[in-house]
Amino acid sequence: MTDLEKGYDHAKLDTKTEIIEVQVPDAIKSTSSFQRWTVRLCRLAGVETQGIERVAVDSRQPAGPDDYTRIFLLWLNSSLTANNIIVGLYGPSYYGLDLGTASVCGVFGSILGSIAVAYMSTWGPRSGHRTLVVTRYFLGYYPSKICCLLNILTMLGYGMVNCILGGQIIFTISNGQTPVTVGIVVVAVLTWCIATFGMNLFHLWSRYAWILSLSVLCIMVGCAGPAFNPAHRLSPDLPQDTSAHRLSFFSLCFASAITWTPSSADYFVYFPPTTRPLRVFLSAATGMGLAMILTTILGIGLATAVYSNPTWMAIFSDSPGGLLALSFSGLRSFGSLCAAILVLTAVSNNIPATYSAGLNLQMLAKCGPRIPRPLLTTLEVVAYTVSAVMARAYLRDIMEDFLPLMSYWIVAWFGIVLEEAVLRAYRDKGAYDWEAWDDATKLPSGWAAGGSLVAGCLGAILGMDQSFFSGPVAQTLPDGCDLGMWLAFIFAVSVYPPLRGIELRFLGR
Repeated sequence: MTDLEKGYDHAKLDTKTEIIEVQVPDAIKSTSSFQRWTVRLCRLAGVETQGIERVAVDSRQPAGPDDYTRIFLLWLNSSLTANNIIVGLYGPSYYGLDLGTASVCGVFGSILGSIAVAYMSTWGPRSGHRTLVVTRYFLGYYPSKICCLLNILTMLGYGMVNCILGGQIIFTISNGQTPVTVGIVVVAVLTWCIATFGMNLFHLWSRYAWILSLSVLCIMVGCAGPAFNPAHRLSPDLPQDTSAHRLSFFSLCFASAITWTPSSADYFVYFPPTTRPLRVFLSAATGMGLAMILTTILGIGLATAVYSNPTWMAIFSDSPGGLLALSFSGLRSFGSLCAAILVLTAVSNNIPATYSAGLNLQMLAKCGPRIPRPLLTTLEVVAYTVSAVMARAYLRDIMEDFLPLMSYWIVAWFGIVLEEAVLRAYRDKGAYDWEAWDDATKLPSGWAAGGSLVAGCLGAILGMDQSFFSGPVAQTLPDGCDLGMWLAFIFAVSVYPPLRGIELRFLGR
């Protein structure tokens, strides 16, 4: 071979190498050949390889006329779900509220939580970062990792609840022929198939799946609606309708929505920075708000119908998911089909939870971005599937304690984020160096945020009222009112401004 030919071949090799390096994300460069081949294999299969690295402006999708529709449909589809119906059941059955009172509490709680989710959704297009990476600019590098760990537990808890709920529905429509564990695995596998492939498939699913979900819920209203009972006292065994119970149910509905706040920007990082924050906010708030209101009121209505139907009551006490399937019983085989479609709503709720938990796992350590997100997603699915199989008989207990417990840290975190965003807009004119996301020296030190989170946890302990513990403040109130979430918020937002002022004065960041 001549020197000219050798030089030509070498030039071709260099060009090919450059192309490969451009295609591999920055976090994967200089890693093992196994990791690089994993990324290439994922791309060949159409799997999203983007992790927690910032999505550069030139890598995002072009602006389109349906961007805001996609945001609306994503939150609509993710919230038209069976687990939100279960939340509504607790208004009459656990707190003794009548149809009208429970509906008012549920509507306003859902709206308030949806507003919080919509606000955090706006940070995705603005920054190109996932929610808890954006949080590093508000709370600091290390406190945000604590939030990542807590959000992983929250999302895995959602995964477990949805799997159990889907398993109970499948068990009921099969007349007990299909074990709950089989239904759990079915929901888990369907979730894994979509969450692993990433945002493109997720948005495609959201674009069309909501049609089936909304149709099935409307059929449920038609079947079960005539049995809804607006009577004030459904049963002498129910607790009294008190202000404490109204506040507790309002808090439960609020918690059901706001638990999505630490993940809400994750799904919009591919939207262009020209996307208008106000329209993102309105699209997200409307989509989630409408879905939460519909499902919550439907759950409230089903709970009022239970006390006049002995068959429903027998099932409800052991299997809330079975009650949802029974609401279609008047339609015979078509009703079974509707109940089977209802299982897909559990999948719709599981997909964003599983996707976000994988991203949060990458945020826990420096080596996290080098671990392929599809691998982490698979590990999560296995983890909450095993947990769901072990806890399948305790869905009601999990729902009663899980949602309020997870909301305690979220409201404290959200309060700090709001305050720091306002303070920074006033102090630094809202300027952010979005390329400094992984440099702890260019982010807030985190002492003020960490101290505020501890104060929020203290407030939650003082005010919480759960089956396993009742705080001293809650014990002084009648009827066991759970104030943990609200005291956590008050404590956190009260101590953060002075702590942040001290932090800026002595540390400068």
